[in-house]
Amino acid sequence: MNKKQTFQQLIKNSENTKEKLFYSSVYLFSEKGYANVGIREISRSVGIKPSSFYNHFPSKEALFREILETFRQMMTKVVFTDEEIERIADEGDIGAFFIKNMERFRSVTGNPLFHTLLQIINMESYTNQDAFDLAAQNLYYLRKDYTEKVIKKMMEKGHIKPCDPSIITSEYYYTLKGLLDEYLLREVWDQGTSDIMLKIKQHIRFFTSLLKIETGDDS
Repeated sequence: MNKKQTFQQLIKNSENTKEKLFYSSVYLFSEKGYANVGIREISRSVGIKPSSFYNHFPSKEALFREILETFRQMMTKVVFTDEEIERIADEGDIGAFFIKNMERFRSVTGNPLFHTLLQIINMESYTNQDAFDLAAQNLYYLRKDYTEKVIKKMMEKGHIKPCDPSIITSEYYYTLKGLLDEYLLREVWDQGTSDIMLKIKQHIRFFTSLLKIETGDDS
C-alpha cells in the first residue's frame, strides 16, 4: 500500500471530521508543502465546505501545531527511560546499545503516519521556526542526550575506553542523521535502501570498535 492509499484508508476509517482533516492535511502538506496547501483544498479533500473547517480548527496554523505536537508525542517512544539507561550501562555492551537505539528508531519510522510527519518536519524546518525547533530537539539533541548518558555511565563502569562523551555522541549522530535523511528520502521516492542500511551498520561497527575495550577473548 503506497502513501496515498494509506492516507485514504486512514481518512476513511476516521471517526470524525476533525480526524479526517488532520490526516488529509498531513498527506497534502507532505506532497505539496505547508505554504502551498490552503484551507479550501484541505476542506474539499474530505467533502466539507471551507467555512466548516473552522468548526474543527481555528486556523491552518492551529492545525499545523497539532501536527507538530503529534510528531513530538510519537518521538517520545524512541527515547530510552532512565531505568533502561541504567540497565544498558550495567550490561556494558556499547555495540548492542547502538543497535538497540537504531532498532527503536526504525520501529517508529516504520509507522506510515510517523514517517510522513517526519517528512513534513524536515521540509518545513527550513521555513518554520517551530518545525525547526522540534526537529533540532527531537531528531538530534534528545537522542544525543541519552546516548551521552549511556556512554558516560559505561565509561565510569570501565566497560568502554576513556573518551569525551559529548564529542563522541556529536560525531556519531551528525553522521547518522545524514544517513537517516538519505534513507528516508529513498523511501519517499521508492528507491532501494539496502546500501544505506549497510552504511549505517558500518557506522555502528566503527564507533563500537572505537570505544570497545579489547580483551584477550576477542577474535
